[in-house]
Amino acid sequence: MSSSLRRISAVLAALVVSLATSASASAPRTPEVFAPGFVSLPDQEEYRIAFTPDGRTAYWGVSLDFFPISRQSTIVFSEFRDGRWSEPRVAPFSGVHSDIDPFISPDGRRLYFSSIRPVDGVAREDVELWVVERRRDGGWGTPRHLGAAVNSSADELYPSVDAAGTLYFGSDRDGGYGGWDLYRAFLRPDGSYGPAENLGPAINTEYWEFNPHVLPDGDTLLFASIDRPDGFGSGDLYVASRTWRGWQPARNLGPTVNTALDEYHPVLSPDHDTLYFIRHQYEPFLPGEMFHVRAGRLLAECGVGR
Repeated sequence: MSSSLRRISAVLAALVVSLATSASASAPRTPEVFAPGFVSLPDQEEYRIAFTPDGRTAYWGVSLDFFPISRQSTIVFSEFRDGRWSEPRVAPFSGVHSDIDPFISPDGRRLYFSSIRPVDGVAREDVELWVVERRRDGGWGTPRHLGAAVNSSADELYPSVDAAGTLYFGSDRDGGYGGWDLYRAFLRPDGSYGPAENLGPAINTEYWEFNPHVLPDGDTLLFASIDRPDGFGSGDLYVASRTWRGWQPARNLGPTVNTALDEYHPVLSPDHDTLYFIRHQYEPFLPGEMFHVRAGRLLAECGVGR
């Protein structure tokens, strides 16, 4: 290959990388509202966001009223085009039942979510975990229930998976350390999940732990917790690392993101450079807003990535 062709090839490769990360590369050093007027709207609640591996399509939950009260939400999606996010549309698998908490697998082939919808034709009132897979034409298939080994008669929310397919989620089922605990379940060869197991006392406490977001390597876990003694407000964001000894005690992400208000739903962009989260004010009650901020220094200060 000639030197000129090599230069052209290098420029094109750099352009592809630039386009693929442009959605998160402009993240601010201090938290700011994310995509106001497109993703963040003043008259609705926004919930956890999930990105395709190229960072150019986002899925998240919205509702007019706060989900724990209304238990009604819809998953919408938007595409990053011409330097801005497109007008959100209802995801093709959502819009009929109450759906929330999308999470896209690291390979982009599966989207996990929480839903209040019938199971085998039988109506349910609790929130359970589902998955929908990419079809060959690029669309989404029919949602599939993740089974009784994972789901219970209590609520299961916030599914997240690592590259091996290990499933992490939150539940208020009996037998935990507090009101809400974090659990995991391992993927079986047949594509089903084995029994859920509690993540243990390094992660779970007498307080609430929820909103897990696991990184692809399965060794870093972001989550939210309420009223911990080291917190700055009602809900705070935490991170925990796993070593050969198991999960190490979680660390508060600090005052850059945590305030006297309620922070929850932490999510890292596919390139791990941007942290997204929801901030809520309750007195007076205002809808939650989605924020974004550069993630590198926050995680490094907590010992992640060293």
